[in-house]
Amino acid sequence: MAAMTLELECALLEIALHQRIKSTDFPLKCRAMYYFAKGRHAHQERKASGKPYFVHPRGVAFIVMMLDGTNDEINAALAHDLLEDTETSFPEILTVANSVECAELCSELRNNPFRIDELGKDEYMSKKLEGLSDSALFIKLADMLYNSYDDPAEKALTRMYHNVCNVLLKRKLSPKCEQLAKMILLA
Repeated sequence: MAAMTLELECALLEIALHQRIKSTDFPLKCRAMYYFAKGRHAHQERKASGKPYFVHPRGVAFIVMMLDGTNDEINAALAHDLLEDTETSFPEILTVANSVECAELCSELRNNPFRIDELGKDEYMSKKLEGLSDSALFIKLADMLYNSYDDPAEKALTRMYHNVCNVLLKRKLSPKCEQLAKMILLA
């Protein structure tokens, strides 16, 4: 993957945040998950914007796709909040994606509310980012990038900045993850 210019990065974000991204914009092997996730999030709204919730996983998946993510990474980006925010099960994701890797990525990305209560959200997320697989970290950073431009509260922005600085200091990042981390820090 060639390094992106700041102009290209901004254009990517502009599309992911504001343009109508259609199922046909994604690879054919990702369309079943697109419609499945869209249906499961149908009655949910984004807290800050009030937009339909599905614009978020769709935007995260678009960022992952534009940064040369695999079909499993794109599917996991589309499904990344299903286990946490809907009644969707691991076997359902496995079936729709037809992929153990995708289902395992979704499981890895799922937050543990008990650990959040125990450690606090900031420490929990810092530790989580340190321990994620490269593919899960790639999706989580795309998620954080999307969230950083979706009218976040100041506290959430500060937490994201701290978490990204921490992961940059504590682990070696792939070029895609490093690129996303830098974009988050510039947000």
